Amino acid sequence: MGRTIGRAVGLSALLALMPVWGSAAATEVWHRYIMRGQVVEMEGQAVILCVGTAEGAKPGQVLTVVRFIGTPGVSKGTPPIPRRDDVGAVRIDRVIDAHYAEATLVNGQARKFDLVELKAR
Repeated sequence: MGRTIGRAVGLSALLALMPVWGSAAATEVWHRYIMRGQVVEMEGQAVILCVGTAEGAKPGQVLTVVRFIGTPGVSKGTPPIPRRDDVGAVRIDRVIDAHYAEATLVNGQARKFDLVELKAR
């Protein structure tokens, strides 16, 4: 629990400093800590992911699409406890650059802002 709060405080500090940095640094922070692993765009079965060579993305990898859904906290004053649902899978077709890849939805569903992760085999 303390670790999660520490991350949130650290992230808040990074976001507060972003206007002070140049736009390239701000973009890197945004990509590394906020967007990484997200479904950025969807059109039909075509998906743009915020994963690239920097994360080790390779064509042919199949990634699980994960959706986090908030549920009520267990007691007063506690934040919602997210529920993690595996909702689909995408296959990387082409790595665009260090930050992005094109993929195809191979089963289930995906929508903008869902997260993707490589499943250990």
